Amino acid sequence: VTTPTDEVRPGSAGTTAAKLRSQVVVVKFAAGNLFIGEYKRTKGTNGILGFGREFTSYPTRLKGYFRYQTASITEVIDRYASLKNQPDSCIVWVALGDWDLQTNAESGAKTAVEVETENNGNGRYFDKNDSHVIAYGEMVCGETTGEYRQFDIELEYRATNRKPTALLIICSASKYGDYFVGGPGATMWVDDFSLEYDYDD
Repeated sequence: VTTPTDEVRPGSAGTTAAKLRSQVVVVKFAAGNLFIGEYKRTKGTNGILGFGREFTSYPTRLKGYFRYQTASITEVIDRYASLKNQPDSCIVWVALGDWDLQTNAESGAKTAVEVETENNGNGRYFDKNDSHVIAYGEMVCGETTGEYRQFDIELEYRATNRKPTALLIICSASKYGDYFVGGPGATMWVDDFSLEYDYDD
């Protein structure tokens, strides 16, 4: 549901962007998504994900470009039943925190937050209010853009006296895709991400 594409944003120096498309796979809704971390394993029909990578600096914002084609939400669970037939929304969020990193014995990769998706909404999910979060920001769009748009996500710091251990960046063509909620056909393109470090003198 996520593939490389040559549909880059105008003016890009690169030749490839990422295309994230939400769709029903077999009998389950799968949101097009892209994240820093690794897909660890499948447990039954649930996915076990490791979010984040080791990171120790203090960026002020995440800058990038996105394009979005929304779709009507047809896949819901009880908790989000009110969203049925509403336009889907895409999301990009970024978090900086001081989690204890977990090392995958097989891949050697270090990740920060383990997530388990579950189609009744009873899995384990990232909590932006978690005490380990040092800074957080997000961008949500619920309309078709037609062309690429630039976004700037300001990181709102909750503490400046703590040392980060990890950075998380997650993109999804369906905001509530972790809960198997969204619109098949919702598609997001993302390109040219960068971390900015603008400090006042």
